[in-house]
Amino acid sequence: MKNPYLLLFLSIFFGILLGKIKIKNFKLGSSGALFSGLIIGWYSTSLHSNNVEVINKLNGEFQQFFLFSLILFISSIGLIASKDLDKIIRKYGVRFLIMAFFITFTGFITTYIFSGFGNKYEFVGIYSGALTSSPGLATALETASNYEKEIISGYTFGYIPGVLAVILSMYIFPYIFKINIENEKKALMEEIHFEKDKEEKFDFLAYSLVIIIGILIGNYTFDLNYISFKLGITGGVLLSSLFLGRLGKVWIFDFRMNKKILKTFQEFGLLMFLSSVGLKSGYNTLNNLNAQTLNLIFYSFIIALIAIILGFIFGKYVLKINWIILSGSVCGGMTSTPGLGAAIDANNSEEVAIGYGATYPFALLGMVIFNKILIMIN
Repeated sequence: MKNPYLLLFLSIFFGILLGKIKIKNFKLGSSGALFSGLIIGWYSTSLHSNNVEVINKLNGEFQQFFLFSLILFISSIGLIASKDLDKIIRKYGVRFLIMAFFITFTGFITTYIFSGFGNKYEFVGIYSGALTSSPGLATALETASNYEKEIISGYTFGYIPGVLAVILSMYIFPYIFKINIENEKKALMEEIHFEKDKEEKFDFLAYSLVIIIGILIGNYTFDLNYISFKLGITGGVLLSSLFLGRLGKVWIFDFRMNKKILKTFQEFGLLMFLSSVGLKSGYNTLNNLNAQTLNLIFYSFIIALIAIILGFIFGKYVLKINWIILSGSVCGGMTSTPGLGAAIDANNSEEVAIGYGATYPFALLGMVIFNKILIMIN
């Protein structure tokens, strides 16, 4: 149980089996890998709890799996969705920006209300964890460096409930709110007139360039007066894949790639991503459960759920956004990559990624702004 590759593929294997279990019309799908990863991560780390060297090595490997899988998953869905990006932007435009700030603001207000029931700086961490935002965590740590321990504790126990809230909502909302997914797809097709799929080759040269440019964008620091933030690997690769994919062929680079190959990359990247999240979080999450941490988990789940539900209601009934695009927009507002995977799986539609891609950058900015405000008023 010291081999990180064995642990990764055990998590993927059992995650797929778990995801196939169906209760009425509900199943976990690819998200099963998160739960199998949590259990296997806890068990494998427990076996070596007295060997710090082994644990550090495993955690380092799990982090590398996490980053590589993000690149695979995000780049593939961005390239798939890119062909219809401009049509969706023309149709919904500024509504994506409004969704991003509405969801992050709702999470901020809910967190502020709940912060009166515990350590205020733990709730600063919970805010970033519930909305699964690493840039938000970085901003909080930079702004309140004297409270690093409390902020990290809140984020650690807030992250998994935040992920679960988004994943479950993507599968359950259509049943609760009586959304006919097939009708939503047909309505979207009538509104947008998507391009037909063509049999394309796969250009590894162009694919490598997409990732290189995405990583460079993700590492660039945007300075806006008193606010600075990075898009990170997720935001950078997503923007480069959407933009370059829309350009098509440029010189020797062909960014229109074979959809079947991209979908394989997408599925494998998602399974690997969810497994690695579970593997690296399993020990701390399951081994440190007590009354205090259970409270943090509960508050995080409620904060995430309120932001998701209000975001959905606002987007569906006020902004009138089609569910296929809205589901991606909600995940983008929550900056949740696992949620995006669940939304694509639940709707069986890559167009979900367009809503995610258009909302995500604004949500990152919202997280940076509201994290600073949360610390200032605390």
